[in-house]
Amino acid sequence: MPGTAFGRTARVRRARRGFTLIEVAFAITVLLVALMSLSAASLSMHSLRRQNRERAVAQNAVRTVAENVHSVARKEIGQPGSWAQNVVGSLCPHGMLQASFDVPGLNPQDGDAHVGTMTFVADETATDASLGVQLGMPRDLDGDGIVGSTNVLATGRILPVVVRIRWQGVRGNAQIVHPLFVNGY
Repeated sequence: MPGTAFGRTARVRRARRGFTLIEVAFAITVLLVALMSLSAASLSMHSLRRQNRERAVAQNAVRTVAENVHSVARKEIGQPGSWAQNVVGSLCPHGMLQASFDVPGLNPQDGDAHVGTMTFVADETATDASLGVQLGMPRDLDGDGIVGSTNVLATGRILPVVVRIRWQGVRGNAQIVHPLFVNGY
């Protein structure tokens, strides 16, 4: 009897009783799910922020190394001796074709002693597949018209360089590879 005084009284009594235990449990469950979602999103954003920071540090290091290589290559033009040997000798210890370096803020991958490597390619017969980058190799590096020398340090006028930075990041192993050319013209 919804229109009677008895029906109105029953509705008023039910409204004054408050929430049932099921309603409270449901509300708490909804709040917990919302809090857990917010917490997971916050952790994910923090991880992405750290990953972006690592990548920016690595990219800045690659740019710095590339600029240093270009600077040394330009400085060695016109110097006595072979241009390519002078460039490699200035940047790599003991006449090696590779030098390692560290980047502050980045940790080397397991098994690596350093984060970065700078590798000069003096072999005209090396291929892109063997180098792991797209440089257009094999290529005539000394300008003699023949792609066959395995060491052009004494006569080379173009020097391919591969800069690699490999680090143990917040989301596992990461790497940036930057191939470039310097020339002695």
